Amino acid sequence: MLAKLPLLGMFRPPSVVPIGQRSLSSNTAAVVKVHRSIYARRYPTMVVLPNGATININYHEPRRIIKLPLDLSLLSEAERKARLDKRKPKQKIRIEDEVKDNFNARKYLKFIKQK
Repeated sequence: MLAKLPLLGMFRPPSVVPIGQRSLSSNTAAVVKVHRSIYARRYPTMVVLPNGATININYHEPRRIIKLPLDLSLLSEAERKARLDKRKPKQKIRIEDEVKDNFNARKYLKFIKQK
């Protein structure tokens, strides 16, 4: 009879399913807690944003600092050129000194003792 009346079907008693009792405490509403019973190792890491602001996060790899790249399209033309020039490898300056060697070994032969 209950199956024939759709409105009365909503008022059936709930089936009994064993559910573990949840312990409610102040730790259940923590915002910064990772709510997993099993989770991978996370490492404290500092993220540096392009504007210089820093954020502390938990990262899956052991890194100390992660620096996010700067968007070059937001810079002026002079700043963009200066940044791109810093990326290029610097030329090594070679300084070759001419050493005037006027050493004469025969001059010191008189100090060597003959055996």
